[in-house]
Amino acid sequence: MLIDYQLAEQAAATRNPIYRVFSISETVSWICRVEAALAKVQAARGLIPAAAAQEIQCKAISQTIDITALRAEIDATGHPFLGVLRAWSRELEGDAAQWVHYGATTADIFNTVLILQIRRAATLMLEQMREIETQWMTLALAHRQTPMISRTLGRHALPITFGMKLASWLAEHDRSIRRLQQWLSNYATGIMSGAVGSYAAFGPDGPAIEAEVMAELGLKPPEAADWKGSRDRYAEFGAALAIAARGYGRLAQEIFLLQGDDIREVDEANPGIGSSTMPHKSNPLLCIDIMSRCREVSAELPTLLEWMMTLHDRDSSWQDPSLQRMCQAFARTLDMSRQLAGRLVVHPANMLRNLHRTQGHILAEDLVFRLAPKLGKAVAHELLHATLREARASGISLQDAIAAQPALAAEFDADALSLPPPHHLALCAEVTDRALAAIERRRNDPDGNPA
Repeated sequence: MLIDYQLAEQAAATRNPIYRVFSISETVSWICRVEAALAKVQAARGLIPAAAAQEIQCKAISQTIDITALRAEIDATGHPFLGVLRAWSRELEGDAAQWVHYGATTADIFNTVLILQIRRAATLMLEQMREIETQWMTLALAHRQTPMISRTLGRHALPITFGMKLASWLAEHDRSIRRLQQWLSNYATGIMSGAVGSYAAFGPDGPAIEAEVMAELGLKPPEAADWKGSRDRYAEFGAALAIAARGYGRLAQEIFLLQGDDIREVDEANPGIGSSTMPHKSNPLLCIDIMSRCREVSAELPTLLEWMMTLHDRDSSWQDPSLQRMCQAFARTLDMSRQLAGRLVVHPANMLRNLHRTQGHILAEDLVFRLAPKLGKAVAHELLHATLREARASGISLQDAIAAQPALAAEFDADALSLPPPHHLALCAEVTDRALAAIERRRNDPDGNPA
């Protein structure tokens, strides 16, 4: 319901700092800081008066632009950046307002600010993703040997452990972390090259000015060519975010299914009221929210891809709203995922019960490979397939079906027909350990490189 969505958004905005990265006040503050860095570099080179640069820097730190006045200026000019400049200029003393934004273009400032904002958001995301990773790693380790049934195409497949199921997801999550880390490594600078990237207003010192401004902002040296007309870096960030969000959605969907009353291998432990009319219901609200928000994140990606087709050397396409919505929906996904990991209750007894629901039929593959050296794999497979087909029709267990065929029964000892088969689960624990160790190696690498 809309009211629930609105209340959740308000709570998330208060709780998660990712929301604040793209707020009006933070955006204006970033704009002022970028302009202050430009003024400082230009004053040091004698391009603008030192007093003006000092005033710009001071007011950038203590800027108190009235948001109402800012909206009025934007409405009056029809240009968002000019609105900010005019509102800020009223705060500047002397003739400092004449030297703000000297030689730069709007796209220089907006792209640099957007890079700074995305980098800040991505850093916060990675911090929160690592927290969630730790929660699920702890759970995977605790259940590295907890047997359960795997399911392929909705049907019982082979025995695994709950720890191995989580390890598979954690490996995917690890790749999502490394994608964001790689994006941060690849796109670590802004741009300050003038209207079309030729540094015309800055003169021959333009590239040096740009480099010094980036250094002032804590960014890496500028790229070799102007990229104001290229939007691929934003699309790449959006793609990394969409993939990560869908990963959380995949896990939430799995938990959603596993806690259904017909399976009930895990439980979200929601203490709230599940239904206005059915007192017995306890709904998986966290899973539902994650599954919904992850779709909101990825729904913005097509817009970012469309904006890559800019006109000529630069047009007025802006990705800010889509990126903001993506980041905030992802922040909400992270909030819910952290709560889900903290609240999840595992029911090993129910996992074991479900493991027996097909009456041992899931051992058939293991029996095929026990028979293969003597009969050949294809013959063994056909033999077990026919045996299980009759067992399913009769509603009997694999053990009873084997016992009804003395020649076949003589090929297997008691361990071969017991659930869960120990040799299968030993490898599941090993897979879990390997996955967790790979994540630890990435964590211990200061550069965050893959193991």
